Amino acid sequence: MLAIGADVHMKTTTFFALDEEGKPLKEFNRLFKRVPSNLEGYSQVCGYLEGKEYQILVENSSKTHDVEWIAEELCMNMIVGHSPDLKKITQSDTKTDDNDAEDLAMYLLARFAGAMQFHVCYMCDRETMMNRQLCRLAKLEMMERGKIKRRIRSHALVFGIQLGKIDLTSKTAMKMLRIKNDPIFDGLVSMMEDSLRRQKELEKLIEQKFKGDRIYEKVCEIPYFGSVTGAYLSSYIADISRFPDSKSFVASLGLVPRARNSGEKVSHCTITKKGDPHARWLLIQATIGHVRGCADSPGTEFFNRKNGGSLAERKEREEEIVLNRSAIVAASAKMATIIYTLVVKDRHW
Repeated sequence: MLAIGADVHMKTTTFFALDEEGKPLKEFNRLFKRVPSNLEGYSQVCGYLEGKEYQILVENSSKTHDVEWIAEELCMNMIVGHSPDLKKITQSDTKTDDNDAEDLAMYLLARFAGAMQFHVCYMCDRETMMNRQLCRLAKLEMMERGKIKRRIRSHALVFGIQLGKIDLTSKTAMKMLRIKNDPIFDGLVSMMEDSLRRQKELEKLIEQKFKGDRIYEKVCEIPYFGSVTGAYLSSYIADISRFPDSKSFVASLGLVPRARNSGEKVSHCTITKKGDPHARWLLIQATIGHVRGCADSPGTEFFNRKNGGSLAERKEREEEIVLNRSAIVAASAKMATIIYTLVVKDRHW
């Protein structure tokens, strides 16, 4: 089987092929050194490879989905490698299109020989990606409101205005800020209202698109897991059978600790943060809301053990930090395990 590396860019793709013995295919490499990254360009490569056994390896990037969909339309045998695993490329001192394509071909050749040096990415279809992008836009609005809140509190701090621990997105809080006749507060409240309006429109669209989606409805049953989190996790999971067990699902979210082994010593470090950062962020934010508002949940009980007590107990002890970051990450991993169980075993919260 031919091992072919493809270094993809917005306009062109560089292909490089090796035979089973690791020798370059000179004619192929000359013909397809620079190919347009579109259907026409890939059709030429597909025509040359017709009747041959081959596999193409592409490094994951923002352009990868587009070329993967083209390759799928042409029935090309293409896989996408997880970018952080391809260290020979990402950490190279001589990074060129030609070198990257050749290195990808060598990674693939090693894989044929049994060396699993990289993970293969799951590539969703166009509709699923569109759903993800819609949820990411809603997530962006959520993050923007967080910035507006911080600006409001920062401005209040500068001028000695006491706001207390009120919800700045509530109508009561915004009305209170309006009557202060402060042009900065007026401008920030207007920004907050615009963001809330856009968020409401996006959530309405998301709810319409995901109505009847089994995974979405399972996730949304969990208290404080809203429509955006449910929709994104549903579009992220897509096919639950691609995860053999709950551990692999949690690992795909980057919520497992790195392990370092040296002799007889095993050290567990910070989480890997591999996988989709949007899914991880939404899951963690939803888990924070869950442990704050759902006292009798298995996830909250797990969090309390890791946190050295509940949030209320730590407040009573007047501890400086009431919510331990590592505890909320561990609780998020627990919630991911619960979500996997709900979906696979078709259970209700």
